[in-house]
Amino acid sequence: MRARATHTELVVDGKPFLMVAGELHNSTSSAPAYFREAMQHAKSMNVNTVIASVAWEQFEPQEGRFDYSFIDFILKSAREQQLKIVLIWFATWKNGESSYAPLWVKADTKRFFRIRNRSGETMSAISPFCTAAMEADAKAFAALMAYIKAKDTHHDIIMMQPENEAGAFSEMDYNEVALKKYGEAVPQQLVDYLVANRDGLEPELKAAWNQNGARRQGTWAELFGGQHYDAQNFFMTWQYATFMNEVCRRGKQVLPLPMYVNAWLVQFPGELPGKYPNGGPVSRVLDIYRAAAPAIDFLAPDIYLPNFREVCRMYSRPSKKNPLFIPECERTNPGKAYYALAEHDALGFGPFGIESLASDDAYALSFRILRDELLPQIQAHRGTGKMRAILKEGNEDTASVTIGSSRLAIEYLDKGKNAYGIIIQTGNDEFLVAGINFRVAFGSTTGKKVVIGEVQEGGFEQGRWVVHRYLNGDETYHNTFLFARGRSYSVRASGGSRVATRKMVPLPVLHQHLEAGLVQQQTEGPGIYRVKIYELRQ
Repeated sequence: MRARATHTELVVDGKPFLMVAGELHNSTSSAPAYFREAMQHAKSMNVNTVIASVAWEQFEPQEGRFDYSFIDFILKSAREQQLKIVLIWFATWKNGESSYAPLWVKADTKRFFRIRNRSGETMSAISPFCTAAMEADAKAFAALMAYIKAKDTHHDIIMMQPENEAGAFSEMDYNEVALKKYGEAVPQQLVDYLVANRDGLEPELKAAWNQNGARRQGTWAELFGGQHYDAQNFFMTWQYATFMNEVCRRGKQVLPLPMYVNAWLVQFPGELPGKYPNGGPVSRVLDIYRAAAPAIDFLAPDIYLPNFREVCRMYSRPSKKNPLFIPECERTNPGKAYYALAEHDALGFGPFGIESLASDDAYALSFRILRDELLPQIQAHRGTGKMRAILKEGNEDTASVTIGSSRLAIEYLDKGKNAYGIIIQTGNDEFLVAGINFRVAFGSTTGKKVVIGEVQEGGFEQGRWVVHRYLNGDETYHNTFLFARGRSYSVRASGGSRVATRKMVPLPVLHQHLEAGLVQQQTEGPGIYRVKIYELRQ
């Protein structure tokens, strides 16, 4: 990881690397043949990175005896498909439960004790206060990292995610160890962080601390309120962050790859901790993770909610050294990748279950255009303030984008389809626009009248701009709008393998109304346009 003034870069073999990624299903990595075929499907979706998993229960089926074969076939397949890997460590927690822990851990409920709820009932998930579990998890993770260091000579594994959507489905852990700690003083490490970062704390943490007098010593209830879930939430968060930090720390001692943890998000405003995994890295506790877990490089959201743009803003936090990375997302709209990468300088984006998308030609085409044509442009303009993105959400009809002194009015064309794109100012009066299903009118924040002078429709071939056509007349409403209708492609399958190779053959971009129905069996993807504007002087 390399921090810039305005953003953070993931560096692979000395060069910045942006991930057009896809996460595999949970059990895809559990057997070689299944994994190999899934990687072929993922490759056909035009990703450059696959997010795969290793389960602790398979890696260490007996205590102290490790099965490295899973890493061997992951590395072999990555080489065959020429894909980078982000590796998830399904260990003590996966989605708040302990289902991927080894049987020798699950069965020993005394040594590896569980969370207790308010009623005193033993829950299935291992307690974050269980130091034996933390030690066993960290030891196994360090062994995994040692093997990767020895065997991954091509540096195909580029990042690690220890655990998955950690947190407790209870407002607190009520076992004896937890209750004792809850009555102890808040760690000085957190208090010092609160004092040093008082003005910039997350609103929920800041409000709870201030409402209780911004005290600099005392128990969790004394600092954050004894009659409210905040104190319990912050207490549980500190413990989960401490546990996962130790796992990361032990792994990084062996091989210092970037490491992040992911969040099951709060599903609606006011949802209480415990309804979602309590103690997990949701945005309201970002500061606690920063204070407790220096070995964790950043927090990442798994986004299955309709407010995608808002969640991106919540986790794209350069001031707190938290770059945006989306390891999991619903897979209905490839435009979310465009938005995250261009609007928030994200490290990458990955829809969940990428192998299940193998028949979605439009998604594959969109990712191919992003990976092969647009990534160099996005990389070159990260952190410059000259790049913006648009993404239609819900029933929106319009949007507005400001870059420098230019104000761009966006109108979505087909209200029933996805609309997305990126806009880059490449010169004082020049823009690169990529996207689909919208039109753009160019204006100025200074009140000057601006009109379109020239529109080139084209693309990048091996980094070189190639003009497909010049658009004018009816195609721009006589220099009033850029219409980003996208590209139309016929899709042909070739090759005798079980996973066919797609051949995308470009066709003329048709006027949707005048030529509707003339071309059959086509798919649509984002178009790319160069636009020159000029001032119309009075």
